[in-house]
Amino acid sequence: MSEPEKILRSTIELGDITKNIVTMLKERSERFKTRPLYRQKQGRTYRVLSAGDLYRLVGNVGCALMELGLTKGDVVAVYSRNREEMLVLELAAMSMGAIACPIFSEYPARQLDYVLEHSGARILAISDAVHLEEALGAGHCRHLEKIFLMDWTDSDKENAAPFQALYKEPKIDLRRRFEEAASQVNSNDPCLMMYTSGTTGRPKGALLSHRNILSQRKAMELLWNLGPHDRFLSYLPWHHSFGGIFEFFGALYSGACLTLDESYGKNVPLLIENFKSVRPTVYFSVPSVYQALVAEAKKSRKLEDEIFHPELKFVFTAAAPLPRHLSDFFEEKGIPVVEGWGLTETSPCVTVTSLAAKRKHGVVGHPIPGVEVKLACNGEILVRGPNVMLGYHKDPALNSKVLEPDGWFHTGDFGEISEDGLVLKCRLDGMFKLTTGQMVISQAVENALIANPLIKYAVVFGSGESFVGAVVFPDKNALSVKETARKDIPALEDDGLDDGKIKKILKLEVEKACAVVPEKYARPQAFIVAKEEPSLANGQLTPTMKIVRSKVMENYAPYIKAIFNPQGASVNIEEEVIRI
Repeated sequence: MSEPEKILRSTIELGDITKNIVTMLKERSERFKTRPLYRQKQGRTYRVLSAGDLYRLVGNVGCALMELGLTKGDVVAVYSRNREEMLVLELAAMSMGAIACPIFSEYPARQLDYVLEHSGARILAISDAVHLEEALGAGHCRHLEKIFLMDWTDSDKENAAPFQALYKEPKIDLRRRFEEAASQVNSNDPCLMMYTSGTTGRPKGALLSHRNILSQRKAMELLWNLGPHDRFLSYLPWHHSFGGIFEFFGALYSGACLTLDESYGKNVPLLIENFKSVRPTVYFSVPSVYQALVAEAKKSRKLEDEIFHPELKFVFTAAAPLPRHLSDFFEEKGIPVVEGWGLTETSPCVTVTSLAAKRKHGVVGHPIPGVEVKLACNGEILVRGPNVMLGYHKDPALNSKVLEPDGWFHTGDFGEISEDGLVLKCRLDGMFKLTTGQMVISQAVENALIANPLIKYAVVFGSGESFVGAVVFPDKNALSVKETARKDIPALEDDGLDDGKIKKILKLEVEKACAVVPEKYARPQAFIVAKEEPSLANGQLTPTMKIVRSKVMENYAPYIKAIFNPQGASVNIEEEVIRI
């Protein structure tokens, strides 16, 4: 007799879900009418929108979209960094039954061109003249019926209309038409087309429904006690699911005040100033920003107290595991680190770790209320619940491959089920077999490498080879001064960091980092130091700052070949290989 199928699910019942986005906004406007819901810097002060202000502007823009002839199911694209107009337009499109499509503001021309064509957007809103020029240069702007520019001037009138025109108060009959259209929006109607980051090829347009988004928010309301007295400091990009759904709607749903962080996670001094000013009670970010916060906090006790203030309930990390030395630092300050796992296709959160639980390596927690998780016979993680997408836009073949008739979604991630919850192992393209027959899980080795503060990114490989190799991307800022001032490594001056010293240091650090990998056969026996930082421009990073493994291996192909076949490599290439 076979064992019963093991399915992970929450012990908390999800209960009723709000019908649609506009109903949620209306309820919040009535409940928190004058409370600040959104803040954005305007010169030296803040422009503040209350819940009532936001609902009014969403209605105004929704009416304007209807006046332009948009109807249920039409696509409205936004090509911009996070800002008020993007927030309002997306909510307005959703509220009248259209589909919002946020586009990454730093997409190279070829990807912008692809998304504009693939989405079939009728309306495009753009932040500024630079982005307008890029959009006009894309080959598929011709199908757009109207372009609106947020930072509009008279010189732009030939190519775009001012976005502010959408804010005008509508006539009464148009307002009634909007309200009627909003009342006809069903929970399973698509409202958001969010493009995946494209680690395995072209971005895919995941179609998400009102129910997908609002079931997620209801689940998190049951798990976290967030409300109108909470403060969010938001920089995670809204074209990405953890910023544009999890954080963005998390604040709106709970009635918390969301302040836009115009540092965008890149200008660290500005981020620190905003952090000190806003004093967020919850914070959502990625490991690289937490690394910067901890580095700044270590500079002075005063700064440490300002960052790790007593009102900070927890910090949330997603997209990549938070290295142990960082999570330990937060927990020493009494601030829980919550880790979540999910995908754009799951709106995005599937599991979260408990606020009370001690972090364990690889564990991403239990399913949120309403969501089920199980493993396929090959170890692939399958997900079912109200958070699973409707499907990929214009891709029925792929939909039939990843969506089972009974609702299970194939995530492409592999894992295990433990007493502590789901344990994440790797992506489908992150497993390979050596000629010895031994299976290597690349993510486990890469995580061991990037846990070292001197290593920023790593890619390991060795499919069909007898041993494992790696490309290591050093953190040159960390290498240059303080991080190398340890007993085992001589301190380096800023002007004394040459290739030879980097290689000498990294050989020691890679050996040390990989010593924690239990399977000796999975430890790299040779590696090369990357010549340049991974970026969007060279194709080695996605918009969500994930490494594109295939592109790294393509760009470093001659060096990778030299790792496994030194006799066939030129002398200058073989000299770049560091053997352990």
